[in-house]
Amino acid sequence: MPRTIFISHRSEYANLVRTLKRAIEITSVGKIDVVISEDLSGAEDWRKVIKSQLKDAKYLFLVYGAAYEDWSWCFYETGYFAATHPEAQQQRSIYCITRPNVEPPGPLSDLQMVTNQERLIADLMKIYNDNGVAYDPGTLRRNIEEAAKDLFGKLGEFVSYPRVYFIAKDCDFGAHAELPAGAVIKGDATVLTRLFGIGGNEIPWSEILQAAADRTQQEAFFFSKWLEETKDIILAARKNRFVPPQTVLVRGSSRARFLLYFARTEGNGYYRCEFLVIDDVGGPALGLSQQQLALLTSVRMGFRFRYEFIRRFAIPPIGLSDEQRRTWIREIPRIIDGMVTESNTRGNVTVEDLQGAFDDQEADRIGTIVGYWETLRENLYAGLGLSPDGKVVSNQGLVGANLEKYRIAFDAMRLINIEFLSRCCARVSGLMKRPEEELRTNAQVIDGDVVALERLRTQPASAPAPHLPSGADGMGGGPLPPSAARARPDHASQGELAG
Repeated sequence: MPRTIFISHRSEYANLVRTLKRAIEITSVGKIDVVISEDLSGAEDWRKVIKSQLKDAKYLFLVYGAAYEDWSWCFYETGYFAATHPEAQQQRSIYCITRPNVEPPGPLSDLQMVTNQERLIADLMKIYNDNGVAYDPGTLRRNIEEAAKDLFGKLGEFVSYPRVYFIAKDCDFGAHAELPAGAVIKGDATVLTRLFGIGGNEIPWSEILQAAADRTQQEAFFFSKWLEETKDIILAARKNRFVPPQTVLVRGSSRARFLLYFARTEGNGYYRCEFLVIDDVGGPALGLSQQQLALLTSVRMGFRFRYEFIRRFAIPPIGLSDEQRRTWIREIPRIIDGMVTESNTRGNVTVEDLQGAFDDQEADRIGTIVGYWETLRENLYAGLGLSPDGKVVSNQGLVGANLEKYRIAFDAMRLINIEFLSRCCARVSGLMKRPEEELRTNAQVIDGDVVALERLRTQPASAPAPHLPSGADGMGGGPLPPSAARARPDHASQGELAG
């Protein structure tokens, strides 16, 4: 009676497994049967047939791919086979076929690992010898080499981004919106050191919270924003909600954005989030004072508000169809909440910071119109039939009295946006504006520099450096030639902000 090898695998490995099955059946000359799940899929009670085949099999080959894939059913098959063959470990009847660059999973670490074609050929020879198979070694090698080309090929996985893992006991999460005290961050020690300045491949979350000590004041400020957003992402994922990342983790010249890859509660009771750490070229502008940052953020957000909300919803809502009305009710809070989130993460932190960018009289006016925001937003949402946090509380959105409430709130927001952008843009312009005479002088210098660079580009590399008259290098005292004249230093204007 032929001996049986059961091959456990995920469906995407079916073609590889079928090639291996064919190679074994050919070279074992009918003495070894190979069973794969695809051959059993037509059975009425598929699970029952699988268990029967596992009981009858003499050997089990597990073709294992990558840790991020779901191997729960394959592990079940392997465990069921081992339980029905208690002597399997002594007879080395379970073989884990995997690529050499793949870390073996914990439950399989004590199994026989087959990581290349030579090991697979040697193991098959032993199986054939143990079962009296009269095989031809040359035929065996040729067939297995063909089957092994893809089986042991380099894993086609995009791994350019390093990964870090947030891990905590699921039972330690409480009713409050906080992360458990025993939570940790795991990952490559080099990556964690670069991100947090803490060595090791496992760092308690409590130490992450204190990792702002070696950062500049502005880095520490944005680090606190990253901490808060990351906490929100982790907590939201436990409720099957995805929060798109807005913040960038800044440390020295390093800027990284954390993208949630997966989150789940595992069988061992631990909740795990895997983040891709992506080098980012954007994020907050550093080197600015909080007042400057607030001002520039306000200009950006003011234009977003104008073109993504005011312009888009400028038509009177009175003539909307029911479908258009529902679309407005759904889209408006999403747009506004997205802009508020970006504003908070980019640095528009407090009204005081923004007011600090203006003279006293204008600062008071900015404070007044910004102070209207919450009242106007709540009334706008009420006109949409929404609560202040954007949840539907009425089916009368944009209907009857709610239509007028929405119209008044929208019109006030439109006018505030005009004034807000006007004052903020004028302030930025005032900080950077230079006298026309200075700009004309600078233009002459620019033209001369471009001409000089063009001459240098066409000049042979071996040509001697041009002789400068005494003082022409700015060190002697003689006048510079007109083409090398420089405008006066770019001193800050009197109105420029400190910091």
